[in-house]
Amino acid sequence: MRKWYLIGLSCLMIACGDKTTDLTGNTPIKINDFNKAFKATSLPVTLSDTNLKRFSDTLTIGRKALAQFVPDSVVEDIIAFKNNKATLHPLIRIEKEAEYYLLLNVKHPNKQEIAVVVFSKKNKYLDYKVITEFSENNKNSKRYGKSLSINKEPSFLVEENKMGEDNSLTYEKKGWAYTDSAFRLIYFDSNKKPETKVVLNPIDTLADNNMYSGNYGSDAKNFISLRDHGGPNKYQFFLHFEKREGACVGELKGILDFNKNMATYNEKGDPCIIHFSIQGNNIKIKEDGNCGNHRGMTCYFNDNFDRKRKVKKKK
Repeated sequence: MRKWYLIGLSCLMIACGDKTTDLTGNTPIKINDFNKAFKATSLPVTLSDTNLKRFSDTLTIGRKALAQFVPDSVVEDIIAFKNNKATLHPLIRIEKEAEYYLLLNVKHPNKQEIAVVVFSKKNKYLDYKVITEFSENNKNSKRYGKSLSINKEPSFLVEENKMGEDNSLTYEKKGWAYTDSAFRLIYFDSNKKPETKVVLNPIDTLADNNMYSGNYGSDAKNFISLRDHGGPNKYQFFLHFEKREGACVGELKGILDFNKNMATYNEKGDPCIIHFSIQGNNIKIKEDGNCGNHRGMTCYFNDNFDRKRKVKKKK
């Protein structure tokens, strides 16, 4: 009798050990069990639309499951609630000394997106980035190619190549890495001609009654706008520039607190530092920090702009 009892107990323990984790999110999940859905991989590795299926798992992760470990706003950005035809699948896990990375495959009817979520070794959420997407329309195309290469650091290099009807090759390379507590653009190279588009100023209609409030710039694509922000010395700004015929673009929005005629942009968690000084009707802008996350890699926030006259509103 004791023998059969021990055999039954052993079978029960094995059955419990083989119990699969509920990834729907309808029940609480331990993060270590959640992480086991992602296969650990050694680097370097390259993903493309043609080999993505080999890395992607058929397991489906529910939005509620992901929301147990990352903020709701991040879940919404990775897989929006309105996209009811999109599904979420585990891809790979990358283990490093100080953090680990979970790569997710977001499958849509006509495309597949790759999202990366970073956690500390204590399982604390750190940051995320939707790195790239692969369109089903371009799959197996002889005139188009796109890949995501992940090296041992890891950094994530997205390379896109397109052959035109005249057999001219255009390319774009973007490198991303988790550094200084956030995903940042660390490399950019392209021979694409920039699109001609109107730059929209998001603060243009705000109040401009303070001393320095107004528009400063050389043209419609190189300017800074200052607007009132709760006090006589506090300003909201929007800065945009395009250099070398639009091949290098920079853009930044933030808050400035002027001390006399000088102010500094220096936000917590952002390595970018920019100094602003105003003399008469001229504003001088000087970069003093790593602002590569807000501009192209080969141009800087170093400019002088003259103040533009206010356009009188028609009565």
